[in-house]
Amino acid sequence: MIKHGDVRIKISLATSIKYGNYKHLQNDAKHVFNWIRHYWNDFKEWFDFDNDVEFHVRPVRGGAHGWYRSKQKRIEIDPRYGPKKILDTIAHELVHAEQYKQGRLAWDSKKLVSLWNGKFHKRGTTHQQYLDLPWEVEARERSAEFVKAMRKKYNLS
Repeated sequence: MIKHGDVRIKISLATSIKYGNYKHLQNDAKHVFNWIRHYWNDFKEWFDFDNDVEFHVRPVRGGAHGWYRSKQKRIEIDPRYGPKKILDTIAHELVHAEQYKQGRLAWDSKKLVSLWNGKFHKRGTTHQQYLDLPWEVEARERSAEFVKAMRKKYNLS
């Protein structure tokens, strides 16, 4: 837990970073936690997500930079990237948190399909099919807008 004003932000660190093979990422993880605290008000202004969303820092496999686990309300963030990519990843996953919160995106575990605005969508088998999913298109567009706005607001290069 980190405190930001009156808000307590749920954070956690993977055991592999605390004690295991990824101990060398502890400093990078601290940076991620600091960025979450720094951008918290901006995140809340831009995205409609619950305050109990947990930010979990861990190495993510498979080429992803992070993901949102809707049942746990947990965003997993890989600390091995630079500040811009991590900020983009957090924003991207916050869009998914918003989509689930608002009921626009859901997972049907019986049919193994996603529901997007009430319509069934298969996840696809190729990377391009994944990129073309409507919730992913929205998340990429909005996270890119957020990063651009933050770079301008905070005069970042």
